[in-house]
Amino acid sequence: MEFNATFLVSAVSFIIFTVIMNIIFYKPLGRVICERQKYLDETKNDALNSSNKADAILKDRDDRLNKSVADAKKLVADKVNEANENSRAKTSEAKQKSMEEITSAKSSLQTEANQYTEELKTKVKDLAEVISSKVLGMDVKIENTDNELINRILN
Repeated sequence: MEFNATFLVSAVSFIIFTVIMNIIFYKPLGRVICERQKYLDETKNDALNSSNKADAILKDRDDRLNKSVADAKKLVADKVNEANENSRAKTSEAKQKSMEEITSAKSSLQTEANQYTEELKTKVKDLAEVISSKVLGMDVKIENTDNELINRILN
């Protein structure tokens, strides 16, 4: 093999071509590739962060929703219990009031019955005296000791 000037010129021109290509083509191309890779990495990180934030927001929303549902159920249960207590209290109060009214009415009726019985005894006594006077032809007076007889007549 011979090494002459053509070989040397070819080698130098290849080295110059490689340096020029490196400066003009490969370095800018490498820089663009690095910038794109950096952009992709940043975008991926932003997407992951956004996804994590979205998951956190969804979890927080679900937690709040579950808490709200639990609070609503508790509130409804409390109101139902309160209504039941009010119902029981009012029912008990109404029963007590009706028992008092019944007792009062019984007492009133008993008092009236006693009054009418006394009036009836007096009228029966007067009527018995009138009938006895007409049958016997003389005035007959029935005394209060004959209440047993009057009670037998009334019953």
